[in-house]
Amino acid sequence: MKAHRGIPAALLALGLLLTAACSAHNETNGASVSPAASSAGAMKPAAPGSFTEGKQYVRIARTAQQPAATGPVVLVEVFSYGCPHCAEFAPFFDKLRAQLPKDVQVRYMPAVFNDDWKPYAQAFYAVRQLGALDATHDALFKAMMEHYPLNSLQDLAGFYANHGVDQQKFLAAANSPQTQAQIDADTRIEQGWGIDETPTLVVGRLQDDTADAPVVAEYRSAEIHSYEELAQVGNWLVQQAERKGAGP
Repeated sequence: MKAHRGIPAALLALGLLLTAACSAHNETNGASVSPAASSAGAMKPAAPGSFTEGKQYVRIARTAQQPAATGPVVLVEVFSYGCPHCAEFAPFFDKLRAQLPKDVQVRYMPAVFNDDWKPYAQAFYAVRQLGALDATHDALFKAMMEHYPLNSLQDLAGFYANHGVDQQKFLAAANSPQTQAQIDADTRIEQGWGIDETPTLVVGRLQDDTADAPVVAEYRSAEIHSYEELAQVGNWLVQQAERKGAGP
């Protein structure tokens, strides 16, 4: 579901009860509902350990050219600050992170499903480059929910300025060729993974032990019916990846 500009808070809140994912096709995922909706008779999450390939998760095929991954297990959240469901999922993801083994790495990857979402991806890469991502990630989700909309880079620059980020440095980083190249590269990766809604969790291994090694994906979440279930699936997929060990 794409969040539209200028939606009254009450209507936006109602919309959040109806779906648990923002779609690349600007359509609601009819099978997905938020935890609030699940108490009103929606389908309940699968019990942990009963997740089924082709339903709650799918395997991501490797290309023949990809060498065996030898790095640590990695959990990636594909998200957007423009996705209200990602904002609702944030506390569930924070709890999931705290439960993961210490050797599991966590990464965020912004999605750009439409032009309106591009400033949020630019903002993500800019504050990551400036070392302010950890301090502002959840805060921006909170601001988007409380003060929506923050539509433009100028709006976002003002938000980050209130969190100690220099506006001119932020705008320079957000508009840099480096940021555009990163957006383009991650978009190609997400398309290869079959990502068409947010939030989506991807589990795999890093190509090797270097800090900036690419992710070799093995699984991604699929048909999810609540934020709690999404977190459970992410945790379960991490366990599967760790049991497989390094290698093909």
